[in-house]
Amino acid sequence: MLKDSLKKIREDHGLTKRELCEKTGISERAYLTYEFGEREPKISVIQKLADFYGVTTDYLLGREPAKSPLDQLHIAEDEKSVLTGYLTLPSGVRAQILDTMLMLAQRASEARKRVQDDAPPLFVFKRLSVHKASAGVGYDLYDPDAWREVTVLDCPEAHDADFAVQIEGDSMEPSLHDGDIVYVRIDPEVPVGKVGVFQVDGCGYIKERGTDRLISHNPAYPPIPLAGTESRCIGLVIGVAELPGKCGK
Repeated sequence: MLKDSLKKIREDHGLTKRELCEKTGISERAYLTYEFGEREPKISVIQKLADFYGVTTDYLLGREPAKSPLDQLHIAEDEKSVLTGYLTLPSGVRAQILDTMLMLAQRASEARKRVQDDAPPLFVFKRLSVHKASAGVGYDLYDPDAWREVTVLDCPEAHDADFAVQIEGDSMEPSLHDGDIVYVRIDPEVPVGKVGVFQVDGCGYIKERGTDRLISHNPAYPPIPLAGTESRCIGLVIGVAELPGKCGK
């Protein structure tokens, strides 16, 4: 019955009859007659109470059990508890809380937009060699199985390069590091003193071009003489790729 539903839901919310009437604006004298079953409230009053408690009118009328609108939301129980408490507050207090929540939501949205605006543009580079430098293979630009895509921070070198290759080893420390991806522009003649990609006796290397040798920047590695070898220059290293999330590292 309605009177039983009114009493139960009021007590579940921890409210006295007077507190309920103060929060809803319903006359305390009238409300007592509703909860004691002496008088049936108007539909408008039932609707006001349903809105206040955050339930359906069917729920209050004791008809086939109806879930609270909050039960239809996919939120945690503690969030439901907070919302239930919010709905029991006077309308003026709810309005103040709502204004604060809207302000915080606006600030969060603006913060997300600033992050998005500040984020560097990305570029999908389509010719990263599946072979690392020193893997012992050449670079056939016409072999579709020799390449994969990689998302990098956009830069002029990414557009100018013919392909990219990942460094394996520390022989070019501190200039280039193990795992770095370098952009390469195909060039059969890399000037002396410049870093390029070379093939010597079937092995691929990233080294500085010397007059008659390939030079490692790490002094722990001796130069590679070119005399008496089958060698060719593949291209000039024109930059190092920066990956998203690793900027500045």
